[in-house]
Amino acid sequence: MAQKKKTDRPGIIASMKHLVDMGYDNVENVHHPADLRAKKEGETYWFEVKYTESVDRAFGAATMTEWQCALENPGHFFFLIANKPDGEDADTEWKFDFITPSDFMPYSTIPPFKVYFNYPLQGTRKIPERKSAIPATEDNLQSLLKVLDELRDE
Repeated sequence: MAQKKKTDRPGIIASMKHLVDMGYDNVENVHHPADLRAKKEGETYWFEVKYTESVDRAFGAATMTEWQCALENPGHFFFLIANKPDGEDADTEWKFDFITPSDFMPYSTIPPFKVYFNYPLQGTRKIPERKSAIPATEDNLQSLLKVLDELRDE
C-alpha cells in the first residue's frame, strides 16, 4: 500500500482542474478557511482537499477551522477526497469524492486534544510569537480539559 505524502499539493492541483472541468469558475487555492474556494452559478463553494494514494481507505485530519467553515456553509462546503491510487506517477486514474459535512461526520472522530510546543534547546529562550495559535495558559488548558470531560460524558 502506498504511504500518504506529507502534502496535499498533488490533490489540490488535480482538484482545481477537476472543479474547472465540472463547471466551477474562479477556482482559487485560498488555504483558509479551506483549501479551495470556487464559484458556480454565482454561488461560493468551499472545498477541503484530502489527498490520498491509498487503494482502500482515506485517513487524515481536518482542523476545527475547516470544520467551522463546513458547519457554517453546509450546502456549499465539501470535503473533497482526491485519490490517485499508488501515487502521482502510477498508471491509475484520479478519483474525486465530494462529501458533505453531515455525511463526513460519521467517519470522523475527535481524539484527545494535543498541545504543541516549540522549546529552544540552544541560545536565548524566547517565547515564540503566536499569530493564530492559542497559547497554552493554565486557564486555556483547564477549559480544554472541561470540554474534553463533557464530550466524554455524552
